[in-house]
Amino acid sequence: MPLDAGLSCPNRDGSIGVGGCAFCPPSGSGTGLGKVPLDQQIRQGLARLASQAARRGQKPPQALAYYQAFSSTYAPASKLSELLAPALAAPVCGLIVSTRPDCLDGPRWEALVEAARQKPLWLELGLQSAHDDTLTALGRGHDFACFASAVKQAKQLGLKVVAHVILGLPGESMEQVMATAQALAELGVWGVKLHQLMVLEGARLADDYLAGRLSLWSREDWARAAADFLANLPKEILIHRLAADPGRDRLIAPAWVADKQAALEVLAAELERRDLRQGDLCRKS
Repeated sequence: MPLDAGLSCPNRDGSIGVGGCAFCPPSGSGTGLGKVPLDQQIRQGLARLASQAARRGQKPPQALAYYQAFSSTYAPASKLSELLAPALAAPVCGLIVSTRPDCLDGPRWEALVEAARQKPLWLELGLQSAHDDTLTALGRGHDFACFASAVKQAKQLGLKVVAHVILGLPGESMEQVMATAQALAELGVWGVKLHQLMVLEGARLADDYLAGRLSLWSREDWARAAADFLANLPKEILIHRLAADPGRDRLIAPAWVADKQAALEVLAAELERRDLRQGDLCRKS
């Protein structure tokens, strides 16, 4: 159940940059409900899930409160605790907090740990690539060391981390993509979410694509990379997502991304053709 806490991002508001990451549209991954009180967003989300279940003749599913929009810890610790409180009080089975690794410090860590004492909670941290030159080109505003430090701190505090990675980033070779998988294996993240590189309306990458400066992977290229990426991850890492849902109203390219089911079928066929499974190529001892 996606929630929008009405927060921004340090590389949108001028703290470290403006305009956001090159792949991120102005709306980010938010719902646009940032001005709606969180308790109301939760009630509406639970009602929507219940209605969908009723139409299928099913019981309402257990829900997770997903603080998804922009950087959901980009607030003082006292404010962060206030933002988490509605989900802690709601009939949800846990919390997901999506943020950047550079939006965490001592007091904010404490707020997250306190929330995790009350309900299951995991952190989703944007990485995209383990290569600093790629992160600089994307305008991320942090390096891999920052991400690694946040993962290590989370593990020390007993918080689970899900890393976000984009396959097919500009200028990256297959070898670099596999190096990102191996870096995540070494860090021992709890989970991974994979995304295909997408050109979305309003994102800075859109200018490069429309000017002919950006080439994109085919669905088959992506499937080969995703298969190898999975094979380079330890079996115990949970895969929370294999491919992203862009929303067809804002997708510019590649067109194949709009059919997620077809992409997943191509990936499944690639894994079967090569008799490949998660962990098969993992170098982690």
